[in-house]
Amino acid sequence: MIDKTAVSLAEVLSQIRDGAAIMIGGFGAAGQPAELMGGLIDLDCASLTPRALTGA
Repeated sequence: MIDKTAVSLAEVLSQIRDGAAIMIGGFGAAGQPAELMGGLIDLDCASLTPRALTGA
């Protein structure tokens, strides 16, 4: 099995490129990855496509 564990948020964000589709899971405010979403907002990308896994 592939180990997809990341050491830090910076490591994760460094792998995201302009034009990427980002799948985000969670259940309302209790399960949302707030730090990841904040980091995505701070990226200087012209085109990211968010996708919700919750059916919303």
